[in-house]
Amino acid sequence: MRRRAIHFARPIFVLQLTVLAQLIAVAVPAFAQDIAVREAGVVVGTTGLNIRECPDVSCGSEGLAQLEDPIIVTGPEEEGYLPVEWAGKAGWAWNLYVATPSRGTPFLEQGTPGCKRVAFIVNIGIGEPLQIHPLLWLKEEGVPITLFPMGWWALDFPDDMRTIAMLGFPIGTHGDVRLNLTGFADDEVVTDLRDSATHIRQVTGEDPVPYFTAFAADMDERVRGLVASEGYLPVAWDVPADDWGEDISADYVFDRVVPNVEDGSIVEFHLDGPSSEQATAVAIPQIVEALKERGYHFVTIPDMAQPCPAGVTPVSATPVSGSATPAVPAT
Repeated sequence: MRRRAIHFARPIFVLQLTVLAQLIAVAVPAFAQDIAVREAGVVVGTTGLNIRECPDVSCGSEGLAQLEDPIIVTGPEEEGYLPVEWAGKAGWAWNLYVATPSRGTPFLEQGTPGCKRVAFIVNIGIGEPLQIHPLLWLKEEGVPITLFPMGWWALDFPDDMRTIAMLGFPIGTHGDVRLNLTGFADDEVVTDLRDSATHIRQVTGEDPVPYFTAFAADMDERVRGLVASEGYLPVAWDVPADDWGEDISADYVFDRVVPNVEDGSIVEFHLDGPSSEQATAVAIPQIVEALKERGYHFVTIPDMAQPCPAGVTPVSATPVSGSATPAVPAT
């Protein structure tokens, strides 16, 4: 009987240990993961970040975090929002405005899909005659666009700078001079950014909106961090029109853009290049009409930096084939 009792008891004991080991195996990694995602960070890219009560743009605000406020990320991202602790409050912060050691400095290259948006930007600073008429057409058609002039250009072409400001489109900054910022020292990067804003303001009378595009798309983690610490959101693009060179045709620009646009795309154009008059200026109306036929609607970069508006029915993201103060706080 004893031998049978021992033989009977051992499997029960082994089974208990096995179950316990399985529970520990599940619990310990989960606990370790919870610790791992808790990370100290800082508010960047904006002077006012709403800390929301839940991960949705319709939720109420717990308060407005300021530029360089310390903030703690407490878990994984959900619907584009990070769970955070800020100023003794728990809430949710939009991911584009929180930098941490593991995440680095966020930047906008493509908007959150789900509401069939596309944003056009124009970087200005090549120096050839600016093509105003496509901007007038966009204004007349109610199609928004975001302009990024360089500071030197604003000073050298003040009449053009004032004209585009009168159109009412958002105006960010493309930096001050035509040099690659990754070769600049930290203080030189900051000076270039501040000078660009000063020169734009001297001509237009208003600060640029707090969004920045780098000359020649030359922007690494260091430059992004410096720009974001000044309260500007670094902006890139996923669809370059490649329209800055010579001997570019309207068909070339159209084919570079339309087949490559998808939900949330940012399209980069130039309107002061050597081929702008016969290429980009002609192609833009054609591109707008083609994208409208595919169900896209057009937004500014300030809009694209936010989630889909509350109440918008999500749609599938189907590819198309064949220190300034922001006007409103960040979401």
